[in-house]
Amino acid sequence: MTAAPNTPVVESELPARPLGPGAVSWYASSDNRFLLVSVRTLILQVGHPMVGAGVGAHSVYKTDPWGRLWRTAVSLTKQVFGGYEAAIEGQRLIAMHREIMGKDDSGRRYSALNPSAYLWVHATMFDAWRLFLRDFGPGLSADEEAAMYEEWRRVGLLIGTKPSLMPRDLGEFESYWADMLDGLENNAVVQDLLYYPPKRPPYVPIPQGMVDLAYTPAIALLRDVMANTLDPQLRARFGIAKPDAHSRRRYELLKLTSKSLNLVPSPIRRAPLANWQMWRTAKDPRITPEPINYPRRSA
Repeated sequence: MTAAPNTPVVESELPARPLGPGAVSWYASSDNRFLLVSVRTLILQVGHPMVGAGVGAHSVYKTDPWGRLWRTAVSLTKQVFGGYEAAIEGQRLIAMHREIMGKDDSGRRYSALNPSAYLWVHATMFDAWRLFLRDFGPGLSADEEAAMYEEWRRVGLLIGTKPSLMPRDLGEFESYWADMLDGLENNAVVQDLLYYPPKRPPYVPIPQGMVDLAYTPAIALLRDVMANTLDPQLRARFGIAKPDAHSRRRYELLKLTSKSLNLVPSPIRRAPLANWQMWRTAKDPRITPEPINYPRRSA
């Protein structure tokens, strides 16, 4: 679609059907425990040379990290839970990223709308959904994984990824994923996300030292997640220590603790923004529930 941002969506012109209640990806993206894989996902995204260069030169992740986080959360909420608003959000993203281009420190040209880079950012979401549900959530059967992959493709088409570049099925996605990992690079943005605390939230009367103090154990925990789940060669490329016996035990305890929270009712586990958007979209008479209705057992 080439319409301007906020152009009303014409249902017959959409390249895919928006997601509805029961979507596997609705469960994964809405759960607060998804934060356990969030930094890993960001690391994979900015490891792409073009994405890392664009973020390093144009993003306000250093000067306004909390505002940047909020805007990202709102965008992802619209993409996954927004129903027909997902297509409008895709138009907005494309318009917003049109001017983000330049040369990196090695003289290589980058563009935020490079089709391969744009697809890669979206691809990391499927990897994150899958890891979260397998290791921290209710699990993932082969049928549920296939359904979630189809949902991922639909969201990608709605937000403007190039159809010819999208892997057609899970088998193609695995090959694509392995090839892309080989091209990821360490860079300053990767290291910032791995080790450096953000600035304190504006208008919150707490000293930066308290933010640093809270951030240190939190990012260490998330590095544990990365150490135990990233491809070993990529982990070494990013400078993340190889997991030792203690790290593996901590990771197993984290998984066990997280899975125990499956007993907590879903609305309590969900992020408020996701809860609101899911409720709003479910009321749209054009939206149809997904056939899988994940999770099939009560959770």
